[in-house]
Amino acid sequence: MVLAMNPKSNILSLVSYAWGGFGAAFGPVVLMALFSKKTTWKSALSGMVKGAIVGVVWKEVGLSSIMYEIVPDFLANFIVILIINKINPQKK
Repeated sequence: MVLAMNPKSNILSLVSYAWGGFGAAFGPVVLMALFSKKTTWKSALSGMVKGAIVGVVWKEVGLSSIMYEIVPDFLANFIVILIINKINPQKK
C-alpha cells in the first residue's frame, strides 16, 4: 500500500504493462480456441509470440503514449492466428 501511494513509484505502469501483455497474449488465443475449429497449437503459439514482440517494440519505440499496447498486440496476435489457420488448419 505504501508503494502504491508513492506518486514517484512506477508500480501502476508496470502492472498495467504486464496485464496488457497477458491480455494481448492470451485473449485472442482463448477466443479463437472457443470459436474456431481450425485453431491449432502452432497458430496459437505463433500469435502469442507475435503479440509479445509487437508489445515490447510498441512500448520501447514510445508509441504507448499514443495508444495502449494491448490494442496493437491483440490485433497482431489475432491476425497471425487467422493467417496460420488458413495455411495450416486443424485436421479433422
